[in-house]
Amino acid sequence: MKQSEFIQELKANLAERLNEQELADILSDYESFFAFGREEGQTDDQISQELGSPAFLAQSLLEEQDHKHEKTLNKHIANPGRRLCAYLIDAVVASIPSFIVSLFIGSAVFPFIFMILFYSTPALSLSVYTASASFSQDESYATVTDTKGPVVKTQIEHGENKSAPTLIFTGIVGIVFYLFYALLCTWLLKGQTLGKKLMRIKVRSSTTDRASKGAIFYREFLGKILINSIPIVPLVSVFTVLFTKEHKALHDMLADTIVSNC
Repeated sequence: MKQSEFIQELKANLAERLNEQELADILSDYESFFAFGREEGQTDDQISQELGSPAFLAQSLLEEQDHKHEKTLNKHIANPGRRLCAYLIDAVVASIPSFIVSLFIGSAVFPFIFMILFYSTPALSLSVYTASASFSQDESYATVTDTKGPVVKTQIEHGENKSAPTLIFTGIVGIVFYLFYALLCTWLLKGQTLGKKLMRIKVRSSTTDRASKGAIFYREFLGKILINSIPIVPLVSVFTVLFTKEHKALHDMLADTIVSNC
């Protein structure tokens, strides 16, 4: 087999799996083998016979590249402990506006703790939060018994203040911030939230390149807000993070992302 035929077949088997630079480097190496062989007095047929089938050679080279990529990737993958710490920090940050609103409606501690613990399941935590807020509003009514008549219900003065439009608006802002904090932060900080920044980890594509805005949207909105609102999904993600090689949660699998060390 002539050099040009050998190189062409090798290129055809490698082109779809390697980037241009990697492909050029490999082809250059094998062109050098042919040049060195000719200097030793060998023909192209003899050299190509020693090198073996281009298709088999390409397969071996791709397996070697995959192995190198896997080893490099494993060095950069963030461990579950750091991810957990980042998660807790982000859960606290995302819950702070809702906590401030809770202070004004007289039901701060329980919903705040619940929102942190169940930050991975937004629908469940917000259901508890809104239910707590509604209960506190009901508590703003007092029952007064008139000895000369039936029981009547009157609104106490501070209850009127609590239902003011400003408080309702700030409550909505708190909920929106809770839901979209991670998405906006990951967009603005190029793959990081405040928790991830403190833990020195970030979201990347599975190829370790910078995650695109589209991938971040799939991960943070479709994965973590919509799909994770199904309570069983975050539990499954715990197992996939712990027991898969790349420590991927289900929302990482959806967006084809990883969480790596900086």
